[in-house]
Amino acid sequence: MSIRKEKIIFFERHLMDFFQKAGRSELPWRKKHISAYEVWVSEIMLQQTQVSRVVGYYERFLERFPTVESLAQATWEEFLPCYQGLGYYARGRNMLRAARMIVDQYDGRFPRDTETLRKIPGVGPYTAAAIMSFAYGGKHLAWDTNLRRVIGRFFFGSRTAMIDEAYLEERFTVARKKMNAALMDFGSALCTARPKCTACPLRLRCIYAREKGRHEAGKAQKRTPKGDWSSAEAVIILHDRHCIYYSSLQTKYAPFVLPATYNTRAGIKAYFEKRYGLSLAVRPPHERRIDRGHPRIFVRAQILLGSPVFRAFPSENIRGRGV
Repeated sequence: MSIRKEKIIFFERHLMDFFQKAGRSELPWRKKHISAYEVWVSEIMLQQTQVSRVVGYYERFLERFPTVESLAQATWEEFLPCYQGLGYYARGRNMLRAARMIVDQYDGRFPRDTETLRKIPGVGPYTAAAIMSFAYGGKHLAWDTNLRRVIGRFFFGSRTAMIDEAYLEERFTVARKKMNAALMDFGSALCTARPKCTACPLRLRCIYAREKGRHEAGKAQKRTPKGDWSSAEAVIILHDRHCIYYSSLQTKYAPFVLPATYNTRAGIKAYFEKRYGLSLAVRPPHERRIDRGHPRIFVRAQILLGSPVFRAFPSENIRGRGV
């Protein structure tokens, strides 16, 4: 792979011009001096979650847990109110595990190298690179979906292109902290899943724009069956971190079936709270179908708080039952 220097210069100049004019400098984690802990909190919360949703959670979370030491001392019951609503609760549990590990093994200081950072629960290559870049000024690109999409399209014509990360990182000259932020914002604003090529300042030398995206195959969207689903029963697949599945019956595994009056996410939460004293995280329906003549929606839900009184089945014992 060989990329001409002038193309790198064109890319950096126009990207930085965009960032200066339209970068999201107002985001609370974009402040000039930011700690590794603050970067880590923001990056964990931003995983698979929209920026607009995270901002409020991030600020409230840091008010309640301003340091990694304060977080390490928290119980799950104390932690949950500051996190609940973001979803993906495994990452929330990993935050508590990680905070305790950092306090116990690293004297409350986040490591300053990527290999050690990746030993922390919930910290992968991207999060480690983001901490090194934003908190410590390291020469690392945080290769998330936005970065791969922008760089892949501009230099190779597709967001799924194979990229020699080390080769490119050696050739970029802009400070990595600024480059990471600019690429994230550019990918969020212009080079989206459906790119806004006509408004893109990179389009004159972008391979994707020149070839009209022909090397980037789209995925077929799964269609929801047509019909009125307001009268559908809700089939609830209730679990604890996908390790244990709870049954509505004591003799064999069976999911919970709720009447149509409880077939919304709010209704499902209210039903289990009122009847069993359980707090649930409820996912959007993953399937809708006519089952034995009845319209049904299928929903996965996870127990967050409370003591279930149901029979529990290990996940390997119920495979093939639609879970």
